[in-house]
Amino acid sequence: MRLHGMCLTSVIAASLATGCATVDMTDMATPMASKAEAPAEKNIVQRAAAKLYAAFTNRGFVAKSSGKRVQSAASVLLNGLEDRDLTDTEVVYANQDLPESVVEADIRFASKHVRQTTKAAEVFLEMADIDRNMREELESLEQALLAAREASDAFSKSTEREGSDFQVLETEIAALTRVTDRFGERVRLSAAKDMAARRAEERS
Repeated sequence: MRLHGMCLTSVIAASLATGCATVDMTDMATPMASKAEAPAEKNIVQRAAAKLYAAFTNRGFVAKSSGKRVQSAASVLLNGLEDRDLTDTEVVYANQDLPESVVEADIRFASKHVRQTTKAAEVFLEMADIDRNMREELESLEQALLAAREASDAFSKSTEREGSDFQVLETEIAALTRVTDRFGERVRLSAAKDMAARRAEERS
């Protein structure tokens, strides 16, 4: 198992050597459990999603206690964020009356993080074993997607949606949506297999 993990990490690193996006490849392979009480280390998907969320909250793009975060991820994937106004207590970014140049720089910063998260997810999905349970990765991506869409909502109140930087961000969010949905499909497939196995045991 350890040799397999080392080879997997090497293959992924080589596949990204010429890529445009920077992806943190640390802990791509599943580490061997050394102690039962030791917490599992985050893999590249969880790390990228956590960095996105931290960066967006630190920059004020997304509030740490947003009411929108209770919206189900399934609803977000199907319908987008709920259409309602932002308030001072949720996201103050839209109320700062920032210069256009600052908003554009922030949008490019956000696009970079969304792109990196998407790239990490794509590589992980490509290299992970078909039977791997990806529920934790899916939850991380759902949180990142919610944050990305909230940031887009905040930016849209500070700049024109037709701007080139904003359009790039929307394209990156669409890519993150697609790869998140692919993780969801894998989780649903895994759940269906588990259910079939349990039913087979019950019949035997």
